Amino acid sequence: MELNIESIRKEIIGSHTFFNTPYGKRLITYADYTASGRTLTFIENYLIKLQEVYANTHTTDSFTGKTMTGILHKAEKNIKKYLGANENNYIIPTGTGATGAIVKLSEILGLYLTPGLKMNIDYMRKRIIHKERYNQEIIKDIFKHMSETKPIIFVSSFEHHSNYLIWKESFAEVIEISLTSSGKFDYLDLENKCDLYKDRIKIGSFSAASNITGMKNDVYLLAKIMHKHHGLAFFDFAASGPYVEINMNKDENCYFDAIFLSPHKFVGGPGSAGILVINKNLYSILYPPTVAGGGTVSFVSPYCYEFTKDVEARENAGTPGILQVIKAALALEFKQKIGIKKIVQIEENMIKKAINELKNEPNIEILGSLDPEKRVSILSFIINQNDKYLHYKLIAKLLNDLFGIQSRAGCACAGPYAHRLLGIDEAESTLIKEIVDEGMESLKPGFVRVNFHYLMSDEEVEFVINAIKFIAHYGYLFLTQYKMEIKSGNWSHNYLNEYNSIVDSFGLYESFNISEPQNILINKKSEFNKYFDEANKTVENLKREFQPNYKQFQNKKYEDFRWFNFIHHIND
Repeated sequence: MELNIESIRKEIIGSHTFFNTPYGKRLITYADYTASGRTLTFIENYLIKLQEVYANTHTTDSFTGKTMTGILHKAEKNIKKYLGANENNYIIPTGTGATGAIVKLSEILGLYLTPGLKMNIDYMRKRIIHKERYNQEIIKDIFKHMSETKPIIFVSSFEHHSNYLIWKESFAEVIEISLTSSGKFDYLDLENKCDLYKDRIKIGSFSAASNITGMKNDVYLLAKIMHKHHGLAFFDFAASGPYVEINMNKDENCYFDAIFLSPHKFVGGPGSAGILVINKNLYSILYPPTVAGGGTVSFVSPYCYEFTKDVEARENAGTPGILQVIKAALALEFKQKIGIKKIVQIEENMIKKAINELKNEPNIEILGSLDPEKRVSILSFIINQNDKYLHYKLIAKLLNDLFGIQSRAGCACAGPYAHRLLGIDEAESTLIKEIVDEGMESLKPGFVRVNFHYLMSDEEVEFVINAIKFIAHYGYLFLTQYKMEIKSGNWSHNYLNEYNSIVDSFGLYESFNISEPQNILINKKSEFNKYFDEANKTVENLKREFQPNYKQFQNKKYEDFRWFNFIHHIND
């Protein structure tokens, strides 16, 4: 099979799948690659073939054990190669994405504090102070010294919660680097803050790109600045990893000390392990591994034990995620074979087209910089409705029901950046938290995110853009056809039951009924035109009947804050 874009589209599992909506069957158009990639038939078939010789690793005495051990080591070697890693780097597969990688590194560095450990430290501190009054000043001095000398973690305003909260909960002080007036990373502010904290251990842990706006940071410049100030440079490639160059060792100044990767977001990658790659200088074998278990030791007796000096084995306790790591390697190889320059070129053209077509729509607000060269192909937006907004969950629901488009609504697990993009100040944020704590998730502000993936056809890109325009023009009319769950903010059609047979039938016996998929030729352009024809007919009917009988919340606090309209609701 030739690896060209056209042939690969046919290999995407789910690309020919229809599902039921209140308006009839719809073909899945997947625009949610930022959250997770899609699987490929030939990779899944290859994994099934490899499972004929599957066995646990940690042995070379049997054919299956030796084969799997060899494949696993080759997979890890290939991952390092595709990330520009070399003999100065360790690869540590962990968890299911970048989150697991960040936790693992915080453990290796001795910064991770478990909730139980925090509780025990606090308990012991109080007990010592209570036991002897003169201990109080000593304990205060110790904790003051710890606070004044603990490492500084610099983060950008773009961070995903995982590259923010993990450090906030660690034994470190988190300092956010400012944005410029144009909403870009302020490199001068990083320089100034490195000078300000010159006597502290300094770590920059930055997103390579925002998972909300796609706005990119210059990772090589950031690494250079951190190393100039004797700091460490870590990068979260969860959002941009499938689309950009990653070179751990670009040169002697711009190398990365660690990267966090989510291969499940790559094409072919769902089900992969998370990947951490670190500079060897970050690891000390003078201390035990973060998890002690099978595979981490060279000798164990009733009298003593010794951990292996092979760090990659030392940090891989128990049975490794064999198939998960193999799949990660195949997903990274797939990206490499397609070609990074080709991916960048295709996606720059896509996001440029999307921005140019949507930016002048009066009801649409695109979040982030409108410069397509400064972002990967991710687009988040909100839709105005007179003096309020169309609820983001309703927008996503209409994209799904009317057009089959799979998008994502919410804050994209990047709350601090979402605050800035939506203009939420501290006072308003405090009110939102209070409202959410009371169970009113529906009032939490948010947006809708899509991404224009390099495997999309021109027809699909145009289809998604036109669907967003359609909802910007006519979405408010569908308030008469949908009801909102007051607390959750979820929306559902008034009259048609949303039965999901795939969820209901889940179980072992369903696997017995799987038949070989048939190669069905689908005229996507014809399907898309049909969906718009049907949506336009629905709109014409709704225009004749529409009455803006908007409801209000009985609670004054909720009503004063309400930023969207609704007509029908249910109490959930």
